[in-house]
Amino acid sequence: MPTVGWLFDLYPLRDRMVLWFLSSEGEALRLMDTFPYVVCLGGAPGQVRRAVQALEGRRWLTRAYPTRRRDLGSGEEMPVWALELKSYGHLPRLRNWLGKQEGVLEAYNCDLDVAAYYLYCKGIWPGAWYDLEAREGRLTALAPREEQFARDLSLPPLTIMGLGLIKDPLIPLDAGNGLTITWEGRTLELEAPDWAGLVRQTTRWLARANPDLVLSDYGDESIIPLLWRWSQESGTPLPLDRETEAVPRKFLGGRTYFSYGRVVYQGSAAPFYGRWHVDRRNSFFFREADLMGLVQISRLGQLPLQQAARASPGTLITSMQLARAVQDGILIPWRKADPERFKSAGDLLTVDKGGLVFMPPIGLHFNVAELDFASMYPSIMATHNISPETVNCRCCEGMVGEGSLRGGREVSGPPVRPSTLVPEARYRLCRKREGLVPRTLRPILVLREQLKAAAKEAPPEAAVLYQQRQNALKWMLVTCFGYLGYKNARFGRIEAHEAVTAFGRDKLLTAKEICEARGYKVLHGLTDCVWIRKPGMTAEGLRDLCREISEATDVKLALEGVYRWIAFLPSRQNRERPVATRYFGVFADGRVKARGLSCRRRDTPPFVRRAQEALLALLATGATPEELRSLKPELEDRAEGFRQRLREGGLNPQELVVTRVLSQPLADYRVETPTALALRQLQQAGVRVRPGEKVRFVHRERRGPKDCRVKAAPFLEDLEGYDTAVYLELLERAVAEVMEGVFGAGAAGTEAKRGKGKKR
Repeated sequence: MPTVGWLFDLYPLRDRMVLWFLSSEGEALRLMDTFPYVVCLGGAPGQVRRAVQALEGRRWLTRAYPTRRRDLGSGEEMPVWALELKSYGHLPRLRNWLGKQEGVLEAYNCDLDVAAYYLYCKGIWPGAWYDLEAREGRLTALAPREEQFARDLSLPPLTIMGLGLIKDPLIPLDAGNGLTITWEGRTLELEAPDWAGLVRQTTRWLARANPDLVLSDYGDESIIPLLWRWSQESGTPLPLDRETEAVPRKFLGGRTYFSYGRVVYQGSAAPFYGRWHVDRRNSFFFREADLMGLVQISRLGQLPLQQAARASPGTLITSMQLARAVQDGILIPWRKADPERFKSAGDLLTVDKGGLVFMPPIGLHFNVAELDFASMYPSIMATHNISPETVNCRCCEGMVGEGSLRGGREVSGPPVRPSTLVPEARYRLCRKREGLVPRTLRPILVLREQLKAAAKEAPPEAAVLYQQRQNALKWMLVTCFGYLGYKNARFGRIEAHEAVTAFGRDKLLTAKEICEARGYKVLHGLTDCVWIRKPGMTAEGLRDLCREISEATDVKLALEGVYRWIAFLPSRQNRERPVATRYFGVFADGRVKARGLSCRRRDTPPFVRRAQEALLALLATGATPEELRSLKPELEDRAEGFRQRLREGGLNPQELVVTRVLSQPLADYRVETPTALALRQLQQAGVRVRPGEKVRFVHRERRGPKDCRVKAAPFLEDLEGYDTAVYLELLERAVAEVMEGVFGAGAAGTEAKRGKGKKR
């Protein structure tokens, strides 16, 4: 019968796809659908035919047939063989077999996630309402009721149950920790005499609540895998899923990797089937954009929500590109082999520069405007048709000058007027076809602008939801630029990355020249924003300036705000040298913006962070030099109050916790740093911490054995005292940043230095 359902979850099961829909009343409907996974093979015709015969002999295929698909690089169709697999379980064996044929055969579309591939091919997306028809539990028809990039979206009623730990998450469940359940506004601590009893208690609450979403803290690594193991060992059922058939479940553990100069740990995944499990601590997007942001990225990325929740922004933008490629019939290579082209040292000096930065004058400046390019790099990619296949394309060799990028293709979005030559690098951009990356980014840019506008017009409760969604899109757009230059990215190429930064430098220089031509002085410029001032500057004049620069650069420039005052800070190592990313100021509406200060650092103790924020809040009440000078005595008194609280002792240990990211295993530490000492305490207590995870500790007095100079965070209940000198030093550094930024060098007090020897 025809019905309306919201696509909630989907996953492969043997040779079928299972789909779960929720009705407008919250009722769950399980349906199945057939979906043959299709792999494409290319290469010499004789080699391909022999490979097809070999695979048919292994009985892995339902059928094989010749067809044509488009090559991304040339844009031309090429002959390939399409192979339909009998079961999704044959995929790992097929990939293993194809891996041995490398250099002989070209494999395409063979390592796509099955659920995502289904969504790509069907042209549907999770988190949306559909008109659907079913017969005997099988889906027979499906039609979306709303656009994928619609400004407004709605959710069915969801039943949510919380799952957490009683004590510090580093203490495992089997080492003295306990489990909490949150449901209908109540939080309960589960009591059980043994492990099997705890499993039975959890089962009882799952059955009672029947949640659509289990929202946990540390569920992926610390709770679900252990409960599942106890369930298997004791023979006690644990119905994590709504799925009635047996689903294989493996917990593979997390991974540590290196990204942008940081060691990062990505936790393991513990998804459920037929209901959602989201670990707040293991989901970047949930932390940044909450549940509505997760639904938004699941919908745009065409990934099941539980996968999207645990994915990086780069994975989401790649999924959107894969969906576009599948819909356009473009072959997706299995193992990318596109090395960087040779460049001389002179070429590298010309093109490998990154973003443009103008160093600011150190000190305090009044009535300064900040102008920001909106999504500068993604807009450049969309406007100038920058994509791996469009940079120095073969189809436009010898062609220069202005020209249409669209080649007759009907696309949404504003008209483009780009140059076909990249500034400085002189790379050539395709004039005949629109690239895969611009086609992917343009609707995201349009939707984000719509959401930002809606957030300004909507009442507060609705505005929060719009803001969450646009924030999720912001992170996808930020990441798409980095992935464009990532050597292992599906659709990455370093020349495309260099083209984007070259256009970015050119546009920032254009903005600077227009500002100066209109009588403004440019104080600072940082990649995609400039800080300017002029006597008699008005908001209307600034808006006119933004419109002029936007028209000249083809990227929207907006007024971020006008500062009452802003302080640019020097380097800690060289007081005469400014730092582009260390500044703080107060907008005309009283908002404080700070970058590069202690309160922005993740390793700053909460007490020190709170002290610096209190000083900034007090400074925000002043607008003129005279008002700021009059605040100095009160600032010094407030700073002394925080110093005195440290000397007196009695602070909650959690207020003094220093957080550090573990960069290497304990055995690799050559110096007994506080991080290494805390890590040793954790290992001696049987607590495992991997590189990329956080180590939290409090500095203790500097007497006695070295191992006693810190106390790891899980064991702070019996903490007797802390090293006052260390925390006074951290506090004084935070105070100095604020005082010296506003009043000049030497403005901070020296009370902490005189009292360093005292311990609490």
